[in-house]
Amino acid sequence: MPFRRQYELLRRARDYRLLFFASATSGLGTYLAVIALIVDVYDRTHSGAWVSALLIVEFLPILVIGLTLGPLVDRLPRRSLMVGADLVRLGVFVALPFAPSALSIVVLAGIAGFATGFFRPAVYAGLPNLVDDADLPQANGLLLAVDSLAWMIGPIVGGALLAAFGPDPAYFANAATFLASALLLLGISVAKLQQQAAGEGSHLGELREGFRAVGASRALLTVLVAWSIVMIGNGSMNVSEVVLVKDSLSGGDLGLGVLMGAAGLGLLVGSLLGGAWVERRPMAEAYSSAIGLMAVGAGLTAISPTVW
Repeated sequence: MPFRRQYELLRRARDYRLLFFASATSGLGTYLAVIALIVDVYDRTHSGAWVSALLIVEFLPILVIGLTLGPLVDRLPRRSLMVGADLVRLGVFVALPFAPSALSIVVLAGIAGFATGFFRPAVYAGLPNLVDDADLPQANGLLLAVDSLAWMIGPIVGGALLAAFGPDPAYFANAATFLASALLLLGISVAKLQQQAAGEGSHLGELREGFRAVGASRALLTVLVAWSIVMIGNGSMNVSEVVLVKDSLSGGDLGLGVLMGAAGLGLLVGSLLGGAWVERRPMAEAYSSAIGLMAVGAGLTAISPTVW
């Protein structure tokens, strides 16, 4: 009865419950706003290059902070870091409806991406302090599942709002989710969230140790290289989706939302079924099969006659 166990975990672990709903709320708003940002920039410029710039400034800070500042993030007060990130993103999305140009939208999106780069590591660093060790897999699985659910619902709702009212309501709705997230996070115990002490070594020393561990492991290095190649392909598809749907297939903003939401549906189904599937197969076979399935999906998308 996995769902009963997850429900019981949410019921009895108050601080984890607050973190879960804060992450779910801000995640829903984020995916709702991603489609608004893409459509707003594309409608103003009709340029794939501008959409590329937008996606780069949104997601590159998350990668850079994760690779270079991970140990530093673990030394900072986690609750303050998460609440501060939410307030920065709140300010960004309140300002976005008044942005006069595509360049200003990209700059504001970059600020939001920088804040998100600090928020996510703080969430997952603090998570083990909020639940018992035996409950940690369930707690992680719940956070991943709700993120996939937000990815499925957010773009569809965002596409409907865009089709009816334009991007501004989506921006304001996302701002409200960050305010709700910050208020929920303020209810978490500071001491409990920060129980585990950061490493005693220097920041650069911990970075070198991490890169050395990856370089010494053939499996980790293989995953790093393979997944980097996959992410380059995914990035190309993310840029092309708005042009494919709105221009080539005449699917409109709602069609784009449905296409992006379908990716979230796939992630949700995969997260629910993938664990048991992986346990029955060698890791190399499971990993390569999953990447192959992604390739099939991309190829079929390229030859599909309609968005639906």
